Amino acid sequence: MSETENDSKNENEEESQEKKRKKFTFKCTRCDACCLERGPIPITLWDLEMWARNEVLANFLPYLEIYAQPSGSMDLILKPLSSKDKEQDQINQDPTKALQKTPLEELLNEKCPLYNKEQKKCLVYENRPLSCRTYPLEFDGKNFKIVDLDCPGIGEEGMTKEELKEMRETAKRMNYELTRIRIALPVLHQIISRNVMMDLMRQNIEAMSQMSEEDRKKLDEIFKKAQKEQPT
Repeated sequence: MSETENDSKNENEEESQEKKRKKFTFKCTRCDACCLERGPIPITLWDLEMWARNEVLANFLPYLEIYAQPSGSMDLILKPLSSKDKEQDQINQDPTKALQKTPLEELLNEKCPLYNKEQKKCLVYENRPLSCRTYPLEFDGKNFKIVDLDCPGIGEEGMTKEELKEMRETAKRMNYELTRIRIALPVLHQIISRNVMMDLMRQNIEAMSQMSEEDRKKLDEIFKKAQKEQPT
């Protein structure tokens, strides 16, 4: 074989190997690592609509929380719970911590709140969020990418063309729905916050109207005293 033919053969082999590397195959091995160390899970309007339709929304409500991103956008997340021992120790030392939010950075390796570690199963598998359905594949609007290269299911044989197509469509749906809720959430947050403030004001006005003249004078005295004690 000539040197030219040998170089051509090597190039063809390299191209073939590169194609194999680029080919995405996945089969969940049920290692549950993504559930045990997933951290906050982004939630979309699609998820909320599904849960409401299936009448299971109440199961998720205790763990839903709005987080403001440094970029200014807002995300609705399924928030993991901190380690019970660690959390309880903090509350025992300082009860005010029970009212404080746990920083997102401290929850990145916590388990999903709806994963049962003892039984090794998802408690809401049939109603799991879009983000769980497409994991570890994501779509950024232009390209597909793998977000967890250590996932043992990547490269596993047996994925059909139909399953690959469905996973890609789910990843695209996740990208679309995440964009949709990030547009809607700040607007909804402002409307809800305004309504809450208006309700509080109405309640305060109603409470003031029902106070006796003596109680009003006492309240005025408290306010005046507080103003005098403020540093100038």
